Amino acid sequence: MPSGAVSPPYVVFRSIHAATGGVGNFVFLIIWGFKVLYKTLDSGTFHCPRCGADRAYQHRVGRKWFRLYFIPLFPVGKPGNEHVRCDVCKGMFTMGVLSRSTSAQLSGQLLDGVRGLIVHVLRAGSMMSPQARQTAVDEVQRFGLPGYTDQNLAADLDAVPGDLGPLMGGLGAQLADQGKENLLRAGAKTALADGALTDLERQVLVGTASELGMTAAHAQGLIAMAEQAAPHS
Repeated sequence: MPSGAVSPPYVVFRSIHAATGGVGNFVFLIIWGFKVLYKTLDSGTFHCPRCGADRAYQHRVGRKWFRLYFIPLFPVGKPGNEHVRCDVCKGMFTMGVLSRSTSAQLSGQLLDGVRGLIVHVLRAGSMMSPQARQTAVDEVQRFGLPGYTDQNLAADLDAVPGDLGPLMGGLGAQLADQGKENLLRAGAKTALADGALTDLERQVLVGTASELGMTAAHAQGLIAMAEQAAPHS
């Protein structure tokens, strides 16, 4: 069962009572019992851990009902077993699963991350370098925005905030190591496009790596590899 999955509820019981009496023999059946019924509180799209893809979901809560002859008559106890159910695989998960970004949301956050990092790198020393700006445009396009141009870059240089900590921290919590490395590598390639790293550019890269949750040794090793691969090295 995937992490966060909720065990399906048990139907408590259904009893059949029989009695005899009166003239002749007869059997009188009373069929009663309890069953958990669910109410949908909300719906939307989430990343299903079992399917491994974006899926529609229902946010549901259960409540036990007394049934007579299979007809629900009244609820028993308080609502419980709140969960998210995937419409495709029918898996049930705890509410925490909704805190994870969908694939579409993560793609958008990753684009914001690479654009933000590249802007910080350019601000640290290469803002007017044609080589660095072209590399910046190429890297953003490679991350999934083919229509990105130098004009868009100029707008980003004016608009990107100075603190990317919350964005990078959120990405670091969701990206695998390879995703973090690709992001940091894009910033390093941009910084190295017009020459050796300046101290300020290196600080930007190391600080971003830390926000992504990478160790200092991991970040320094990746930056060193980028420096060795740079055309001017």
